[in-house]
Amino acid sequence: MALDATGWTLLAATVINGMGAGATLDQTIKQLPARRRLGAQRYAEYVRAADLANGVPWYATLGTAVAAVTIAAVVAGLVDEPDAALAAALVVTAACLAVDLVVTSLAAPTLRRLPTSDDPAGILERFARLNAVRAVAVAVLPVATAAALAARVTG
Repeated sequence: MALDATGWTLLAATVINGMGAGATLDQTIKQLPARRRLGAQRYAEYVRAADLANGVPWYATLGTAVAAVTIAAVVAGLVDEPDAALAAALVVTAACLAVDLVVTSLAAPTLRRLPTSDDPAGILERFARLNAVRAVAVAVLPVATAAALAARVTG
C-alpha cells in the first residue's frame, strides 16, 4: 500500500521523534553522568557553554518540530477513523508527547537557573531526575509512531 497523507505524516513523526530520542538519550546516557566525574562546577561550565548557548536554539527547534509533527500525525490518524491497532498506537504517542512536554516545561527552567545558582549540584541533580523521566517517554515516541505507521500501512 502506498503512503497517503496520514502515512507520510506518521513517517515524518517517526523520523523527527527518532532524532529527539537520540538527542535526549545522548544527554541522559553520556552527558549527564559525566557531571559526577567532572564535578558540578566544571560540568555547569560545560552546560553554560553548550546547552545554554548553542543548545537553546537546537533544542527549541527540535522540540517544536517534534511537538508540531507529532500532534499533526495523531490528529491525522484519529480523523481517519482508525482501527484498534492504529488508535492504540496513537494514544500511546499522544500520552508520551504529553509527558515529554510537561516534563520539559519543568526541566528547561530548572537548567536555565544554573548560571545564577549557588547550588549547581542541586540544579543538575534535579534536571537529571526530570530528564530521566522525559527520556523514557521520548524513547517510546519513535516506537509508538512507527507502530502507528505500520498499523496504518497494514490496516
